[in-house]
Amino acid sequence: MTRTLLSGGRVFDGTGAVVADGDIVVEDGKILDVGTGLDGDERIDVTGLTVLPGFIDCHVHTTFSGWMGDRLAHRPFSYGYFEAVRNLARTLDCGITTVRDAGGADLGMRQAVEDGLIEGPRLRIAITILSQTGGHNDGLLPSGACVPLFPPHAGRPDGVVDGPEEMRKRAREIIRAGADVLKVCTSGGVLSPRDNPRHAHFRPTNWTPWSPRRPRPGCR
Repeated sequence: MTRTLLSGGRVFDGTGAVVADGDIVVEDGKILDVGTGLDGDERIDVTGLTVLPGFIDCHVHTTFSGWMGDRLAHRPFSYGYFEAVRNLARTLDCGITTVRDAGGADLGMRQAVEDGLIEGPRLRIAITILSQTGGHNDGLLPSGACVPLFPPHAGRPDGVVDGPEEMRKRAREIIRAGADVLKVCTSGGVLSPRDNPRHAHFRPTNWTPWSPRRPRPGCR
């Protein structure tokens, strides 16, 4: 294995320690040692630079590049995956080494990064977002057309659910599809057509069912 030495720079290790002069030795993509007076098979001069640990971005959508608007309705289905290849490479170039994709990326994208087929940070994926009918992931427009943010396909289950049983089943399907995390929209959003961010969606898990002795919620 080739030992690569980064020398002449300063090191910020993220532990709260003061930034200080130091060398770093890397082998097979892993840091072996940090200190002074180190050696290696290859040397990279980082004089005047500060070496930082990889950053983590906890909320990205790699298949989008900004606000889509009407373009979403006219974008070919597979286009977002090719756009993600560029976005993942740019994210890695920024020094971000791990991202949590909160909707859009599927198991194939994560595996392509892991196998080295495309360049990108480590991916933790939600695959889609879970919302109620009329919620943030419901793409039905007043015209009757439907333009979902994350169209369902074989690797991305539909994210619109109503009620506890549908939620349980869909959560299981998304985990089966390879999700690392589940994203649940507990309010409306700003991009979906007929919901409002101020309106709470879904019931809390500790809600009390209606009974003859208790007024029905919303009724007098």
